Formats: sequence, C-alpha cells, structure tokens
Amino acid sequence: MALLVNTRRFPPRRFHAITLFPFVFYNGERLNEREVRHETVHLWQQAALLLVGFYLLYFLFWLVGLLRYRNSERAYREIPFERSAYLLEAESGARPSVQAFHWMKYLKNNEI
Repeated sequence: MALLVNTRRFPPRRFHAITLFPFVFYNGERLNEREVRHETVHLWQQAALLLVGFYLLYFLFWLVGLLRYRNSERAYREIPFERSAYLLEAESGARPSVQAFHWMKYLKNNEI
C-alpha cells in the first residue's frame, strides 16, 4: 500500500498526485479510491523497474511524445505507464503482477 502524504507545495498545481516510491504526494483534498488505485499501479510499475528504470523510461516516453505531438498534455497521456494506470484504475481487483507489466502491451502494438 502507498504511503499517502498531503502537502501544500508538491506536486505542482497542475498535478493532483505524484508517486515517488513508496510515497504518493498529493495536494488538496483526500484522494478518492480510483486515484489511489491509479497511483498504486505506478508503485508496482516503479518497483518492477527498480525505480531508476521507471523514471528513465517515463521521461523518455514523455520526451518522444512531446516531439511527436508538440503538446505536453497529450505527451503525458500517451506515456504507456499512464495509459495503463488510467485503464487499470477502474479495476479494483487487478493483481500486482498485472499492474506492474500491463504497460508493455502498448509497446507491442507500436502505440508509442
């Protein structure tokens, strides 16, 4: 389970929550169940890729998306980790192994 930390200054205003293993930082009101599941998916992704791998790939995916779409919001939405987390956040019973590696399906389909 994530260690939830409510802060005033982090994450920046345009983000509601950011997961930095093992913490989920959020600002404002409490996270709802769906948001907690979304961030938990990121925890499993980070653990599976030994943190550094996750952050390097995340930045690389975002950078490629930014070059491709010329729009930071779309680049964010197209990151395989985010696409997976948004899909899995609706599933309350997804196994950790599914959460950790589900993002790879977007690589197999050449959707990045």
